[in-house]
Amino acid sequence: MGVTLLEYQGIADTQAHEKLVTRSVVRAHVQANPAKFLTDLGFKMDYEVVMKGKRYKSKQIETTIYKVQKVPKLGDTSNTTDISSQSLVEMTMQVHNLADPSIVQLLNMAETLKPIVKLEKYDPNRSTTNK
Repeated sequence: MGVTLLEYQGIADTQAHEKLVTRSVVRAHVQANPAKFLTDLGFKMDYEVVMKGKRYKSKQIETTIYKVQKVPKLGDTSNTTDISSQSLVEMTMQVHNLADPSIVQLLNMAETLKPIVKLEKYDPNRSTTNK
């Protein structure tokens, strides 16, 4: 059995920086069945989606462009359909504090993308999506 990388993204902090959403991230390699591992920790399956796209890396910035696809039958990813015709663009950077000068690189990259990408600071507290 292979190794699976699990990533827990903490609660988004939209107040920490004027132009960025920050969050703590914990990554762990799991050799066992990841679904069983999470269930044993008390997690419950909410829904399943496939994120299909490409990831680019330049210095410290990781840019992912992807479409989110819904999985009609749990576990069957052979017949997924796009949730939206639009793609999501996510830029991430690992820093240890918000005073890190490399954050300017991320802001400059966002400025570069403005003509071709509608940039929004995602605030999960204002999300109108209902489950």
